[in-house]
Amino acid sequence: MSCGVAVIFDPDYLKNSKKVKDKKIFRLVERKFGFIRDKGLNYPSLNAKKLHDMFSEDGIPLWEFYITKKWRCIFTYDKDKSQIVVIKICNHL
Repeated sequence: MSCGVAVIFDPDYLKNSKKVKDKKIFRLVERKFGFIRDKGLNYPSLNAKKLHDMFSEDGIPLWEFYITKKWRCIFTYDKDKSQIVVIKICNHL
């Protein structure tokens, strides 16, 4: 079952994610987006959720999902376009 969601990496994705030194984290992100493409945002291990009152410059709500206990991936999800734009990887606060 494919959910038909296109995953695009923001041009500044690597620059925004410069605190990440472990390449395994980037591989995990790619794997988790495979889950999103195949199963959708409700895939249990993602723990994907919309960030309350946070929006991109385009006014699209920001979302996050768990990569590990320490790292989160921040992205936008535009349901109308069936598109996810990956913005950055950051520490969980």
